[in-house]
Amino acid sequence: MTDSEQTGLALIQDSLSMVPEPIQNTFIKSLSRLLGGAMSIPAAKLKQIAQGIEDTTTARSNLSNALAKVVANTSSNDPLVMQAATQVLLPDSIRKVTNKLAVAQKAAEHVADEAAAGTADDGASPPDDDWMNQFMRGAEDASSQRLQDLFGRILAGQILHPGAFGVATLRAVSELDQGIASDFVQAWSKSVGGGVDYTLEWKRGDGYMRWRRLIEAGLLADSETDRMLPDFEAVVGELAAWQPMYAENQSIIVLHHEGFPGHWTFIAFTRIGREIGALLEKPNYRENMMQAALSLPKEKVKEIRYHVSGKAPEIVWSAPTPNP
Repeated sequence: MTDSEQTGLALIQDSLSMVPEPIQNTFIKSLSRLLGGAMSIPAAKLKQIAQGIEDTTTARSNLSNALAKVVANTSSNDPLVMQAATQVLLPDSIRKVTNKLAVAQKAAEHVADEAAAGTADDGASPPDDDWMNQFMRGAEDASSQRLQDLFGRILAGQILHPGAFGVATLRAVSELDQGIASDFVQAWSKSVGGGVDYTLEWKRGDGYMRWRRLIEAGLLADSETDRMLPDFEAVVGELAAWQPMYAENQSIIVLHHEGFPGHWTFIAFTRIGREIGALLEKPNYRENMMQAALSLPKEKVKEIRYHVSGKAPEIVWSAPTPNP
């Protein structure tokens, strides 16, 4: 099969060549719902026709007629191809189909990446109908490469990690304008795991207004939260250990004496915020946690440590040694 003859499905399958067969089958089953009969139309032809959307009305008509002839000459008896032709003859339909194909290609790339990294769940499964209905509405309107990549990541994540993205997150991504996206990227870059340290930045000026906008977008909580100490229980001699913040395999541990007035104030990401954040580059948790840890109360604290699983802890702060 030449490049000009490859269907959208064939091109996507190329990206999945190294993916385990059970995951391939699950992914293709999901694509059959997303793309429908368009999986049988030559991908090069769809790309050629999509280019003509920006041309004049006459040019659009010529392109539509050309596609109709291609379909009639090659597969007039193939119901899937005829169904796809009906979907793509109108310019708006062409745009939607090509957008969904681009999303599907991105999703295939992300599925292949996760499979290669060994991070896919054993229970990969196609999303349910309600979820796919909402996803399709967003994917067909994803005209920019940024949105196509986001929706591709979402579909791959939902298939490989069922339940990873809620319907509310799909709606939020569809409505995400550039300004709110920029606000959220800045907030997410400061994450210490589930939230951001409630510093002076968030209490006034541009930082405060950014927080308000992210509240309206449903991405950050509308008030700060205090994480309090558990009941005192010595674990290292006379010291108790408190873990105020953690993310993945990283955490801050505070070793303290009884009577430590510890608490940590933060702004939590909403579920939608956490799910969208999972699509972005990981924050520098080490730097963010260490900076936040330095603002914790120090009274009756022996040591504050940064921990990564399997590694020796780093000392963030330690109580001064008393003068003899």
